[in-house]
Amino acid sequence: MQLKMSQVEIATHVKQAYRQLTYLHSKYQLWLYQDSLYSGFRRAAELRAKAGETNRLEMITASSQSLEIKNQLQQIKADIGIFSRQFQTLLNVSSTITPADTVLFCTGFLPVADSIALKGNPSLSQIRQNVEIVRLEKKVEQNRVLPDFNIGYFSQTMQGTQEVNGVSRTFSAGDRFTGIQAGIAIPLWFTPYTSKAKAAKIKEQAAIANAGYYSQSLKGQYRSLLDELEKYRASVEYYEKQAVPEANLIIDQSIRSYRAGALDYLDYVLSLSRALSIKQNYLDALNNYNQTIVNIEFTTGKIF
Repeated sequence: MQLKMSQVEIATHVKQAYRQLTYLHSKYQLWLYQDSLYSGFRRAAELRAKAGETNRLEMITASSQSLEIKNQLQQIKADIGIFSRQFQTLLNVSSTITPADTVLFCTGFLPVADSIALKGNPSLSQIRQNVEIVRLEKKVEQNRVLPDFNIGYFSQTMQGTQEVNGVSRTFSAGDRFTGIQAGIAIPLWFTPYTSKAKAAKIKEQAAIANAGYYSQSLKGQYRSLLDELEKYRASVEYYEKQAVPEANLIIDQSIRSYRAGALDYLDYVLSLSRALSIKQNYLDALNNYNQTIVNIEFTTGKIF
């Protein structure tokens, strides 16, 4: 049986797929950049080999690195196709959609107190509504035990001749008789109603406890997600302010030194690998940051 997703769940899946597509497009661009670097390395190694300035191992290393990068590019391209189809399915469209944001960046987010943020959580709202329903059911069962008082008022006409206290009197349509009647109904069997009232009270207590537990659990989850977001935010800030600029400098200096013959091919490859790994880690931190925001928005019931 196919389950129907809520609006919040659908919106969350759409946002997750969109963010993942943006991440994959950025990752693809990074590997294209790597491909250009290692293609240059391979060409340089071939020229050195022809000039007799290098050994065969350097050429093999350059070719191997270049082929490995091309393989990774194919893998990422396949992943983009997979998530694109998922995105199409979620949006219920037949044409391929490319995200407007093909360069990864930090999504804006302003944290608020859990008491405010979690008001929009649909599950929490439903649980609290269930508490109110159970409370009303308890009140109904308790009222069944109580005496039922009733009071009524009547006003009617009796046309024609009527005998009142042994005397015949004639009444017309203008003569009206009014009165008040009252009564009380008392349950003859208290036990069934008392048992139902007790059961309703226990049900209410269980509903209140369940709502309290779920509320606390949701608050803990929300706070954990905020802590996780702060962790990724600090990581992104580190990469942007220090690591990525240093990686760019390493790449630039390594290329210059290798071309000038001041750096051997092994150190060159290691330097490039270290710098490019930093760039990849930066993309991962950005993606984790953005996906955590999506999880927070799901927890708070935010659709847009």
